[in-house]
Amino acid sequence: MDNLLPASRPLGPDSILGRLANDPRIALTGFSTGLLQLMHPAVSAGVMQHSMFFADPFERVYRSVPRIVATINATDGADRAVRVRDYHRGIKGTDAHGQRYHALDPEVFWWTHMTFVWGFLTAADRFHHRPPVGDQRTQFYAESVEWWRRYGMSMRLVPPTLDAFLQEFERICAEDLEMTEAAVGALGVGRFELPMLPAPLARLGGVPSKPVAKLAMLGTLPSSVRRRFEIPWSFADDAAYNLLAQAVRTGGRIVPDRLSQDVSRVMLKRLGAKTQLASAS
Repeated sequence: MDNLLPASRPLGPDSILGRLANDPRIALTGFSTGLLQLMHPAVSAGVMQHSMFFADPFERVYRSVPRIVATINATDGADRAVRVRDYHRGIKGTDAHGQRYHALDPEVFWWTHMTFVWGFLTAADRFHHRPPVGDQRTQFYAESVEWWRRYGMSMRLVPPTLDAFLQEFERICAEDLEMTEAAVGALGVGRFELPMLPAPLARLGGVPSKPVAKLAMLGTLPSSVRRRFEIPWSFADDAAYNLLAQAVRTGGRIVPDRLSQDVSRVMLKRLGAKTQLASAS
């Protein structure tokens, strides 16, 4: 399929993908991205068996985001992508259905990549006051394909266009995902901390952020996923989510893009340092 895919594109902080990945508004789709990953049986088994999932259900997402963004925007992003891939070599076992899994099975690794691509684009479509349109969306998808090439994984699963990608994303949501043990645990989480902030601010921020984080997580999920798994979502919830999105878009018109990008870089740097310390302890 590679000869049908978009031509190679340069990545980096000035690419469309790089700008969206380095925008703080991706935090508003981060929880739903993580939840969709956990609904895959192999991913669920991997985090249950190879991480401290019950201590912090979203620690894996926090740990991954700085590394993921660096594979796009760092000057050595291609080398970093190979290292990210190789982190997963030992993640394997048997899932809840008794099926063998490996984190580097192409279908498994591709699904996690799909959710990040979907999450960055959804954050832009829902929360940016200037989301990508027309040729910008075509370029975004071409860059996301180039990003996947950096991992050195099979290209046979990659759809040729963004429309085909989104259709396949919806098909997986409708047919392949499950309400796994890890997904149930994530839906029931009672605390949403902000690990990119100093501890006192994180504790203070965690209280008011809890309803917003829950609203963002459930509201950003594809409606087909909410319906399929009977995740409660009321008219009032929908109205509150739309108000949140409108408020963020309005705020985005006030905050200069450069400031927003600088804030994101500081947050990602702090988050990466904090999660590395936690992993070493």
